[in-house]
Amino acid sequence: MNLHLENLPRTISVHWAVDNLADAANGDAARAGCGGVSCGDAVVDAGVPAVPQVAMIDQRALPSELVEIRTSDWRQVVDAVKTLAVRGAPAIGVAGAAAVMLAAYELAERGAPAASTAAALFAVRLREAARVIAEARPTAVNLSWGVNRAIQVAAGALKAGKTPRQTAEALRELTGDLIVEDEAINRAVGAHGAAPLAPIAAAKERPLTILTHCNAGSLATAFYGTALGVVYAAAEQGLVERVYADETRPVGQGARLTVWELSRAGVPATLICDNMAASLMAAGRIDAVVVGADRIAANGDAANKIGTLGVAVLAHHFGVPFYVAAPESTRDNACATGADIPIEERDAAEVLAHPIEGVEVFNPAFDVTPAALITAIITEKGVWHPGS
Repeated sequence: MNLHLENLPRTISVHWAVDNLADAANGDAARAGCGGVSCGDAVVDAGVPAVPQVAMIDQRALPSELVEIRTSDWRQVVDAVKTLAVRGAPAIGVAGAAAVMLAAYELAERGAPAASTAAALFAVRLREAARVIAEARPTAVNLSWGVNRAIQVAAGALKAGKTPRQTAEALRELTGDLIVEDEAINRAVGAHGAAPLAPIAAAKERPLTILTHCNAGSLATAFYGTALGVVYAAAEQGLVERVYADETRPVGQGARLTVWELSRAGVPATLICDNMAASLMAAGRIDAVVVGADRIAANGDAANKIGTLGVAVLAHHFGVPFYVAAPESTRDNACATGADIPIEERDAAEVLAHPIEGVEVFNPAFDVTPAALITAIITEKGVWHPGS
């Protein structure tokens, strides 16, 4: 296998922009200290403050074209999350923090009539924006996790006497840190996830065929991926022969995103319709299933893209190991079981392009796989066996 993991997409990044490039043409260029963010050159001028832009791969356009959304408007980030331009639990966690950052820059520039009330008014308005951002999608707990991380940093900066502008800059640094942190977490998930696959491959005396559902790859994270991170780490050890990817109706993340990403990475991939998994397992052609998660309850029940539950039931019936790979930030101990996880319902047009009179559409975006059907949950901290 000729791997090209350097070709994996970086889903979200932060760059410098300026409010008016023409007015700043004679300003001094300065390299900004951005932590892990790819910032580019910031034009610094007393009259033209530099403001960051969030860059996101527009996944709605894949695989036909690779295009990028760049914006300094936090509302556009929210729209990107709602419309699945950026998706995947870890990715929208970073996007949530990035949106709070952009809101902070906007509010800092707007200011308040009196300096004595500026910080208090800024904090109130920032929390209002954060609430809107966190409500963009309800099931993935990472979104509220990223927003809460940003609000905590903002509160700490304001408490330390920082100005609104300085607080916004602290949030830019946080966003950069989260991007770096996410990659490190995903690589750790991958390393831990490859470990239980090794003895399976050894027992079979050959590399493995792995089934995945939806996209939990680099496109679902800042970089590298969770479920596909396990695939990449295992492939580097010679443990993977091929990945079968469910198309993942109704939006087709497997057909549009997963096989595109695997192709770029050099991992042999076969796309199948969702209803083909059973026959493949019955024929003994699937050695393991690895999927991601958008929220994991305290008891190990895991919410993931609709259709995951069906795959888990099949895997249990045919004796195929079923692994869930996700960062610790996806675990939500406030949800005792999967019954406590809110399930997003999306527009009927995703299923039925042309409405039919008298026909209703039920379109939940996620389902919950009971812990009893999960062989192990893999996080950056290791391998967890639900019920143990």
